[in-house]
Amino acid sequence: MISLLGSHEGKKIIFGFDHHLAPKLEAYLAVLGHHGPVVPTVHSETPHYLSSAELVCERVRGRSDLVGVLICSTGIGISIAANKFSGIYAARCLTADDAELCRTINNANVLCLSMRATLAVNAQIIDSFMTTPYEGRKLDQLSRITRFEQELELPQTPARARFKSV
Repeated sequence: MISLLGSHEGKKIIFGFDHHLAPKLEAYLAVLGHHGPVVPTVHSETPHYLSSAELVCERVRGRSDLVGVLICSTGIGISIAANKFSGIYAARCLTADDAELCRTINNANVLCLSMRATLAVNAQIIDSFMTTPYEGRKLDQLSRITRFEQELELPQTPARARFKSV
Protein backbone atom coordinates (compact mmCIF):
# COMPACT_ATOMS: atom_id res chain seq x y z
CA MET A 1 0.00 0.00 0.00
CA ILE A 2 2.69 2.47 0.95
CA SER A 3 4.27 2.29 -2.51
CA LEU A 4 1.02 3.14 -4.34
CA LEU A 5 1.73 5.99 -6.74
CA GLY A 6 -0.46 9.02 -7.47
CA SER A 7 -2.45 11.62 -5.58
CA HIS A 8 -5.44 11.34 -3.27
CA GLU A 9 -7.59 13.53 -5.52
CA GLY A 10 -11.04 11.99 -6.05
CA LYS A 11 -10.68 9.37 -3.32
CA LYS A 12 -13.34 8.99 -0.66
CA ILE A 13 -12.28 11.07 2.36
CA ILE A 14 -12.95 9.57 5.78
CA PHE A 15 -13.14 12.59 8.07
CA GLY A 16 -12.72 12.56 11.84
CA PHE A 17 -12.64 15.39 14.34
CA ASP A 18 -13.14 16.31 17.95
CA HIS A 19 -15.56 18.72 19.60
CA HIS A 20 -13.36 21.74 18.73
CA LEU A 21 -14.45 21.50 15.09
CA ALA A 22 -18.22 21.68 15.69
CA PRO A 23 -18.65 25.41 14.88
CA LYS A 24 -16.75 25.04 11.59
CA LEU A 25 -17.87 21.57 10.52
CA GLU A 26 -19.84 22.69 7.46
CA ALA A 27 -16.98 24.87 6.21
CA TYR A 28 -14.52 21.97 6.48
CA LEU A 29 -16.93 19.60 4.75
CA ALA A 30 -17.13 22.09 1.87
CA VAL A 31 -13.32 22.38 1.59
CA LEU A 32 -12.87 18.61 1.67
CA GLY A 33 -15.75 18.10 -0.75
CA HIS A 34 -13.76 19.85 -3.50
CA HIS A 35 -11.42 16.84 -3.53
CA GLY A 36 -13.78 13.88 -3.29
CA PRO A 37 -16.76 12.44 -1.47
CA VAL A 38 -16.55 13.03 2.30
CA VAL A 39 -17.69 10.58 4.96
CA PRO A 40 -17.69 12.21 8.40
CA THR A 41 -17.26 9.83 11.32
CA VAL A 42 -19.65 10.89 14.05
CA HIS A 43 -19.63 8.83 17.19
CA SER A 44 -21.31 11.15 19.70
CA GLU A 45 -22.55 14.69 20.23
CA THR A 46 -19.17 15.55 21.74
CA PRO A 47 -16.67 13.69 19.57
CA HIS A 48 -13.31 12.79 21.08
CA TYR A 49 -10.09 12.82 19.08
CA LEU A 50 -9.14 9.26 20.08
CA SER A 51 -12.46 7.82 18.98
CA SER A 52 -12.21 9.75 15.72
CA ALA A 53 -8.68 8.50 15.07
CA GLU A 54 -9.82 4.94 15.67
CA LEU A 55 -12.88 5.19 13.40
CA VAL A 56 -10.94 6.81 10.56
CA CYS A 57 -7.87 4.59 10.72
CA GLU A 58 -9.87 1.36 10.96
CA ARG A 59 -11.60 2.31 7.71
CA VAL A 60 -8.56 3.69 5.84
CA ARG A 61 -5.95 1.04 6.56
CA GLY A 62 -5.50 -1.44 3.78
CA ARG A 63 -7.65 0.59 1.37
CA SER A 64 -6.09 2.41 -1.57
CA ASP A 65 -9.40 4.08 -2.48
CA LEU A 66 -9.74 5.89 0.87
CA VAL A 67 -7.80 8.68 2.56
CA GLY A 68 -8.18 10.04 6.08
CA VAL A 69 -8.34 13.58 7.41
CA LEU A 70 -8.32 14.14 11.17
CA ILE A 71 -8.63 17.40 13.10
CA CYS A 72 -8.25 18.12 16.79
CA SER A 73 -7.20 21.12 18.82
CA THR A 74 -3.47 20.83 18.09
CA GLY A 75 -3.30 17.91 15.66
CA ILE A 76 -0.64 16.30 17.82
CA GLY A 77 -2.64 13.80 19.85
CA ILE A 78 -4.71 12.68 16.90
CA SER A 79 -1.57 12.09 14.80
CA ILE A 80 0.08 10.06 17.56
CA ALA A 81 -3.06 7.95 17.93
CA ALA A 82 -3.43 7.49 14.16
CA ASN A 83 0.13 6.26 13.75
CA LYS A 84 -0.52 3.41 16.19
CA PHE A 85 -2.61 1.68 13.52
CA SER A 86 -0.92 -0.74 11.16
CA GLY A 87 -0.91 0.56 7.59
CA ILE A 88 -1.52 4.17 8.60
CA TYR A 89 0.99 6.83 7.70
CA ALA A 90 -0.37 9.95 9.37
CA ALA A 91 1.26 13.36 9.19
CA ARG A 92 0.47 16.44 11.25
CA CYS A 93 0.88 19.32 8.85
CA LEU A 94 1.05 23.00 9.77
CA THR A 95 1.80 24.32 6.27
CA ALA A 96 1.06 23.45 2.66
CA ASP A 97 4.78 22.66 2.29
CA ASP A 98 4.49 20.09 5.10
CA ALA A 99 1.58 18.48 3.27
CA GLU A 100 3.47 18.39 -0.02
CA LEU A 101 6.49 16.77 1.62
CA CYS A 102 4.45 14.21 3.58
CA ARG A 103 3.03 13.10 0.24
CA THR A 104 6.15 13.22 -1.96
CA ILE A 105 8.51 11.70 0.60
CA ASN A 106 6.34 9.66 2.99
CA ASN A 107 3.20 8.90 0.93
CA ALA A 108 1.01 9.72 3.95
CA ASN A 109 -2.53 8.38 3.80
CA VAL A 110 -3.93 10.35 6.75
CA LEU A 111 -3.67 14.11 7.19
CA CYS A 112 -3.80 15.54 10.72
CA LEU A 113 -4.65 19.19 11.23
CA SER A 114 -4.80 21.67 14.09
CA MET A 115 -7.91 23.71 14.84
CA ARG A 116 -5.55 26.41 16.07
CA ALA A 117 -4.82 27.24 12.43
CA THR A 118 -7.32 29.24 10.43
CA LEU A 119 -9.69 27.62 7.97
CA ALA A 120 -7.83 29.39 5.14
CA VAL A 121 -4.49 27.89 6.20
CA ASN A 122 -5.97 24.43 6.71
CA ALA A 123 -7.70 24.66 3.31
CA GLN A 124 -4.30 25.24 1.66
CA ILE A 125 -2.87 22.27 3.56
CA ILE A 126 -5.79 20.07 2.50
CA ASP A 127 -5.41 21.15 -1.14
CA SER A 128 -1.70 20.33 -1.10
CA PHE A 129 -2.22 16.97 0.63
CA MET A 130 -4.97 15.86 -1.72
CA THR A 131 -3.38 16.97 -5.00
CA THR A 132 0.30 16.15 -4.47
CA PRO A 133 1.11 12.77 -5.98
CA TYR A 134 3.49 10.23 -4.55
CA GLU A 135 5.97 9.42 -7.30
CA GLY A 136 8.00 6.64 -5.67
CA ARG A 137 10.54 8.88 -3.95
CA LYS A 138 12.45 7.32 -1.02
CA LEU A 139 10.69 3.97 -1.42
CA ASP A 140 13.57 2.22 0.35
CA GLN A 141 12.93 4.31 3.47
CA LEU A 142 9.19 3.69 3.35
CA SER A 143 9.85 -0.03 3.04
CA ARG A 144 12.03 0.15 6.13
CA ILE A 145 9.25 1.92 8.06
CA THR A 146 6.85 -0.82 7.01
CA ARG A 147 9.34 -3.44 8.23
CA PHE A 148 9.46 -1.69 11.63
CA GLU A 149 5.70 -1.91 11.79
CA GLN A 150 5.65 -5.60 10.88
CA GLU A 151 8.47 -6.53 13.24
CA LEU A 152 6.90 -4.70 16.16
CA GLU A 153 3.67 -6.66 15.70
CA LEU A 154 5.45 -10.01 16.13
CA PRO A 155 5.30 -11.81 19.49
CA GLN A 156 8.26 -11.22 21.79
CA THR A 157 11.22 -13.54 21.26
CA PRO A 158 14.11 -13.88 23.72
CA ALA A 159 16.34 -11.76 21.47
CA ARG A 160 13.70 -9.03 21.21
CA ALA A 161 12.71 -9.18 24.89
CA ARG A 162 15.96 -7.56 25.99
CA PHE A 163 14.85 -4.30 24.34
CA LYS A 164 11.61 -4.23 26.31
CA SER A 165 13.19 -2.58 29.34
CA VAL A 166 14.95 0.17 27.38
